[in-house]
Amino acid sequence: MKRLFTLLVPVAVAFILIGMVAADIAYYKAERPIAIVRRFKPEVVVQNMDEGKKISLDPKENIGEKLFSGDTLSTFDDAFALVLFMDKSVAKVKPNSVLVINGEVGSSSKSMSTRINLQNGEIFLNVEPQGGNDFEVATSRSLASVKGTDFGNSHEGYVWVQNGQVDVTAINSGQTVSLFNKMFARVDENGNEINSGTLSDEELQQLGQDYNELENDLIKKELKFRFRDENGQLREITIDVFEEGQN
Repeated sequence: MKRLFTLLVPVAVAFILIGMVAADIAYYKAERPIAIVRRFKPEVVVQNMDEGKKISLDPKENIGEKLFSGDTLSTFDDAFALVLFMDKSVAKVKPNSVLVINGEVGSSSKSMSTRINLQNGEIFLNVEPQGGNDFEVATSRSLASVKGTDFGNSHEGYVWVQNGQVDVTAINSGQTVSLFNKMFARVDENGNEINSGTLSDEELQQLGQDYNELENDLIKKELKFRFRDENGQLREITIDVFEEGQN
């Protein structure tokens, strides 16, 4: 009996240690944000997928609110939000929009995948060059795949490109078109057909003017995030952020 006890104790300790290490790694994975809410005008709400709780963002307390994979961000009447991703891409969110942010950050901000499920409303994105990474915007009608560009996307399947390239796919038919500077695409409500064309300078300016408010009088600052990767190594990501200047 004594011998059996002697053998069982090390085994039990080993299982406990393994469990503690696994829990520690899982904790750091869960704590790794993929984006932050850099600026906003109330009323903006963030809902965490795992905990189910909703947070109404307060301008005095929630600047820099972290977003994790699976979180939902909602803007209401007259509300805007500017979401900054860890690879320095930016999403500008119009009023009455709902988007679910999914993604994964690797060992650096240059190694990440991002997918925005746009359930309602409109967004404009400044997407950094992605290299081998994935950046996608999905709606019930369309999927926009991006490698680095400035473009707008609505939940009704309308995509327009300021500059760069966006590949737009109709969800049901699989039809795909490539959009370049000053082009647009509209996917029908069944997600089958895509109509595309070219925008005039006036149309392009009109589409972009509602987003300009979020860029006025900004001061560049630096934020650092620390986390442990899947190997347990401590990593640090540095991103530039922009804060509103004081009058």
